[in-house]
Amino acid sequence: MAGANGSQGPMVVGVCVAFATLTFVVLALRLFARLYVLGQMGVDDYLIICACALSWAFIAVVIIAVKHGLGKHFADVDQTKIVDYSFAVWLSSMFYLATLGFVKTSVLWFYTRLGDRYLTRLSWVMMGVIAAQAISFVLVAAFQCRPISMAWTGTGTGKCVNINIFYLCNAALNIVTDLMTYTLPVKVIFHLQMPQKQKFVLAFILCLGLFACISSIIRITYIPAMLSSKDSTYVISGSMYWSVIETNVGIFAASIPSFKAIASHFVPRFIGEYSSGNKYNPWSSNNTSPWYASRFSKARDPNSLTMFTVDSKDDDPMGNNIGGANSSKERIIPKNRIFTHTKIETTFEINDSGRESSASLERTG
Repeated sequence: MAGANGSQGPMVVGVCVAFATLTFVVLALRLFARLYVLGQMGVDDYLIICACALSWAFIAVVIIAVKHGLGKHFADVDQTKIVDYSFAVWLSSMFYLATLGFVKTSVLWFYTRLGDRYLTRLSWVMMGVIAAQAISFVLVAAFQCRPISMAWTGTGTGKCVNINIFYLCNAALNIVTDLMTYTLPVKVIFHLQMPQKQKFVLAFILCLGLFACISSIIRITYIPAMLSSKDSTYVISGSMYWSVIETNVGIFAASIPSFKAIASHFVPRFIGEYSSGNKYNPWSSNNTSPWYASRFSKARDPNSLTMFTVDSKDDDPMGNNIGGANSSKERIIPKNRIFTHTKIETTFEINDSGRESSASLERTG
């Protein structure tokens, strides 16, 4: 979609507006799930809010850059606007890098609530790597020249870092950390004891995350031409709109677990849940314990299972009373404190003869 004189500006603006709208809808649904359905917020939610704010700032400066010449052939650009164009591009690089850092940190924080110790440790290590990468890249982008104004004016007595090498290294390392972030839980997912539909949802999250990685790979193919071409305002277009796609698809992928809370509440059978009235969600923000946060359990050692009887008059180990006269339930509980929570609902109706008859027995766990 090219505009007048073959300008790529309209296409860049179209991509920006479309993905800004998508991100707004995604964030609104995520906050609805957390605040209304679950009634609580998590650290990963606050991180993704920061990512959205930075993403919209990135989109805003890209649109400003389009107004000042981005997407046009350099010969068609009003030369009095070049400094404003360069300043907008300089700002956009910092917003882009910071957005990626917050998105990946949010995803890694979510991994720490899946209840797997090995995955949690790897996630904390990766968070350190991502934080160091994002901070260092933002600082280099901000202070690439001395004095700083040389980054957008291109004039003055001073020097700048080799921006070509910086952009290429930046793109390559982003691809590496994308792959490491989105493939980190693959091994854990295959061993989680959960319905197939939930495994499919987790796999879909990883696929979207890998699509963000693919977007970064596509983006890097535009960088050599962007750095060497004399028609810089035109060739930068592809890199810009793929950067918008990469950051916003990452936000979408990081927010999908929140949508499960909405599905559990309104259409529980769609995802294999059988109790829509319960505000608890396996991917909730409550991280008081790995078990409570994930609801995904696995008995590693069959010999560590203990069978005991829960009398109807006593509470079970989770504080839940199982009612019913003269009834008891034998429960198998692993010694490593992984429990199951079973709720039994029975409905009775009075028939014509005045006797009670059991109409239905529903068991949820």
